[in-house]
Amino acid sequence: MSGSITRLIMLAAVAMATLAPLARAASLDPDRFIEGNQLRALVTDRTWYGWSVTGQYQWVEYYSPDGDAFYRDDKGFLAGTWWLRGEREICFDYPALSTFCFAAHETPSGQVAIYDLTDETLIHITTRIVSGDAERLRPVPLGVGDEVGQE
Repeated sequence: MSGSITRLIMLAAVAMATLAPLARAASLDPDRFIEGNQLRALVTDRTWYGWSVTGQYQWVEYYSPDGDAFYRDDKGFLAGTWWLRGEREICFDYPALSTFCFAAHETPSGQVAIYDLTDETLIHITTRIVSGDAERLRPVPLGVGDEVGQE
């Protein structure tokens, strides 16, 4: 085989390996909803790393046990709140954006696929979920005497 054909085959294999989890997650399977206590455990005090399928960017978000949420992507940082609504929806209020809710589904490869509730389209997919505030997204509270303008 020529070098260019070998490179083309290798490029196709890498693309298939990268995109396969997204393709498997694209269909909404009602039997794979993540619900109730399982959803709460998957969110509470966890950092989610993900990929925006629609916007083509990476993001990271921490969900604190007290309901605070902290989000970062290549456009910046947002602080807000999160809560569960009903058994299947995770909702957010980021004052800089709006209030919105999503449905979470487990993919066959173990990722979490995040679907828009209006048109049931896949919008995000997790690439990794870890315990705690792994990226230290929660701002550190100021100590006494550390307030802005104080010496």
